[in-house]
Amino acid sequence: MSAISHRKPTTDTLATRGKIAVVVPATNTVVQPEFEAMCPPGVTNHVTRMYLPPRPYDDLEVYRKALETEEGNLDEALRLVLPCEPHVVAHGHSIHSFRGDRVRATGEQSTLEALCGVPFITPSMAVLAGLEAIGNPKRIALLTPYWPPADTLISEFFTACGYEVVRAHGLKAVGPTAVAQITLDQIREGFRQADDPRAEALIHVGTNLPVSAITGDIEAAHGKPLIGVNVATYWQALRRIGITDRIDGFGMLLAKY
Repeated sequence: MSAISHRKPTTDTLATRGKIAVVVPATNTVVQPEFEAMCPPGVTNHVTRMYLPPRPYDDLEVYRKALETEEGNLDEALRLVLPCEPHVVAHGHSIHSFRGDRVRATGEQSTLEALCGVPFITPSMAVLAGLEAIGNPKRIALLTPYWPPADTLISEFFTACGYEVVRAHGLKAVGPTAVAQITLDQIREGFRQADDPRAEALIHVGTNLPVSAITGDIEAAHGKPLIGVNVATYWQALRRIGITDRIDGFGMLLAKY
């Protein structure tokens, strides 16, 4: 990515405490309303969109290769949103950040922070921070909207970071917009399929899957914490700019930590 001129973050009449820039894929319809629902007083969200080429769900070998090579136009999306002078950027696209291991994820986040001149929250690092905040349970169960190659990629990331993925379940959405069409009942059933008695925590990856508002219900039903990618990303964005509000309705991470 080429350099982007840095602007000092500013507050304004509505954003008396901070502005959060949010980058989402062009097809994503869930991150924006979920982040708005979690937004505390004095904070405003500012969304920009990036194009991502569709993965071929009818050819899983090509799908697998695309997971490692696709990039999207993040550079252009950032150029469109950084002029609003945000205090932090939250990336509402998860799978790119769950490639490799913690060293790779940390390096990529650091590169993006240097590019933007403000904290940059990648979903993988936010989920890891969320796990650490709740006591760092090591045995996890994973739910995604993806197909097996993506589930394997994400499982390998957590394994490389020192976690044991005791079970992973993908909902096999047939395209990016189809993810947002998965019903809440299907999501609940997905967690039932993903959970395992050995798991100490549940993980959700896939930002277009509408999990945030039912996080507390899932936690109550399974008797264990759920670190969902959208809740973790927004929680980390707030905490990185010093906003420590406890917000109910989205599970224990945002309500207690």
